[in-house]
Amino acid sequence: MKHRFRIACLTLAAALALSACGWQLRGEGMIPDGLTTLHISSRDPHSPLVTELTRTLKSANVAVANSATEAPYTLVIAAQRSGVRTATVNANARISEQELREEVEFLILDRDGATLLPRSTVVVERVFEYNENNVLATRDEEQLIRSEMRRDLVSQILNRLRQFEDVPGAPAP
Repeated sequence: MKHRFRIACLTLAAALALSACGWQLRGEGMIPDGLTTLHISSRDPHSPLVTELTRTLKSANVAVANSATEAPYTLVIAAQRSGVRTATVNANARISEQELREEVEFLILDRDGATLLPRSTVVVERVFEYNENNVLATRDEEQLIRSEMRRDLVSQILNRLRQFEDVPGAPAP
């Protein structure tokens, strides 16, 4: 009986310590309070980045409007760039590592078209081992890494939305 009581007390203490230090699940608290509807404008509305951004917003109970007139704010994705370059070569002058780069430029407009957050850039870079003997597996790994990079880009964009909320005099989204 004492053993169960100790485990219960330790579990309670750990839960209290985690909640007191500000720990939260990854992705929780990424959306600013008061942001209920957002319009996303992009040259390619079906790009993997827009799809990931829409999915993340919807999972946080933020409606993604079809037009700018239906939402108080518009997130304009001005440019998306993807790149790959050789990071290192082996002794045989063959590629041994590649560097992947994803970059997004965006801005936030209000319903009247006024710029609330000027053009900003978020960038994610990753290096991965390139295996020339197994090109298919290497390409699959690259696609997986790019998917993770898109999630990181979405997190950075949403973090900028939170910063926008903290700007003195700016309306809270």
